[in-house]
Amino acid sequence: MKLKVNMCSLGSGLTVEESFELYCGDGEQVLQWLGYAACARLAYIRGEVYGRYVPQSVCNKDGQAQDVDIVLNEIFSDGEDIMVEFSNGPQPYRVRWEGRPRTPPFRWGDEGEILPPHNTWLLELDLKAEGFGAFFDPDMIRADPTIVDTDLGRVKQLLMDYAGAMQVVFYNQSAEGASSGDQLGQITLPQFRGVMTATKATTARFPAENVDNIFTSVATSAQTLARKVDNKSGVSTFGLLDFILAIVHVAHHRYAAENPSQAPFQPLSIKLQSLFKDCFALYTFPDITKKLARFEPCVQNPAAQLLLKRGRRLTEQTLDSCQLKRVRASMVSVDLRWLCTHLQRWNLLGRDFNLQELTIIAIFAKQTSTIPEEFVLHPQPLSYNYDEFERLLLGIAHHIYVTKKKGEAFEEFLGETLDSIYKKANVLVEMPPKEGQDQES
Repeated sequence: MKLKVNMCSLGSGLTVEESFELYCGDGEQVLQWLGYAACARLAYIRGEVYGRYVPQSVCNKDGQAQDVDIVLNEIFSDGEDIMVEFSNGPQPYRVRWEGRPRTPPFRWGDEGEILPPHNTWLLELDLKAEGFGAFFDPDMIRADPTIVDTDLGRVKQLLMDYAGAMQVVFYNQSAEGASSGDQLGQITLPQFRGVMTATKATTARFPAENVDNIFTSVATSAQTLARKVDNKSGVSTFGLLDFILAIVHVAHHRYAAENPSQAPFQPLSIKLQSLFKDCFALYTFPDITKKLARFEPCVQNPAAQLLLKRGRRLTEQTLDSCQLKRVRASMVSVDLRWLCTHLQRWNLLGRDFNLQELTIIAIFAKQTSTIPEEFVLHPQPLSYNYDEFERLLLGIAHHIYVTKKKGEAFEEFLGETLDSIYKKANVLVEMPPKEGQDQES
């Protein structure tokens, strides 16, 4: 693999000063290496000492700075033009790329860095600031001035109890109608309406138009817009937090439509509990449980588990080969949205299963229980480590085995599937027969 590198001085507006071809082997290096290699070549061309120039950014041909931990061949093709900004240093890569994290305020304990709980965003959610204090009748507040704070505390506890289940519902619904993996992790108005329709939350008294209005009001609220500016996300879609807040809105307005005489005297937590128990638990959760229960035979198959254990090293190497980014001293995990690219390369996604079926398989890989009320809220719901990737491959093999009605034993088919994936990922290479060796032997 070779790239045409255009060298630009930092602050020059990407004015090209030198251009040359840089050979990169198979392109398995990260962009950080590319920047240093390009600067070393520039110093050589100009007769300067090694280290004279320091890389500040690696950009695509459009001048957009890229994450320097990304693997070269994952985003660039052979012969493609790139740009490298350089300076005299001494600090490298000062140009910020989109999504680059800022240095957090570290806290240290006896065992090293103390990380905040992964559900901090939910623990710190201020429901009163989100406007839910207005959902309480003035007579209720006069009768009990503490009702707002007390009941919003119960509402938050309910949200935490069902957070894992709502996370699964959210990501499962984000696949409905999606045409690519990039669309996972966000839902549109029609998808939100689809969730509420499937749960039977919509009725004659509470029609789908009301759900649409709630989506619009939540998506355009001041708090939501402020979050979207910080996250640089679109205003026409919901993230997980937006989805959870909208569910509380639906609970309040649906209860008011269905029980107009009782609604003013019922706290918000009762209305939310009703939505979870009477809608999600009755109509949505059983469907998810049924779909996940189909994988139980492959989990309980001793021969299949032994096969996975024997192929563990190759499974880990396969996930390693799928990394978009490589970060030193970091646990390997790959985003499902990027895994979709490799599943297509391996001729699986789009042939043996679609994106919606893959999402159920991915949920199986993340959740060890089939009961939604027991689902765990994951900090990185779309990122897969070695253990989860192993379950993902197991789920993929079982799905194909069942849908294609294969005749052989499942463990045999699993072995064939893993063998095919390992070869397509170039982690298992067939050795040519030795000279003089019988081909058929």
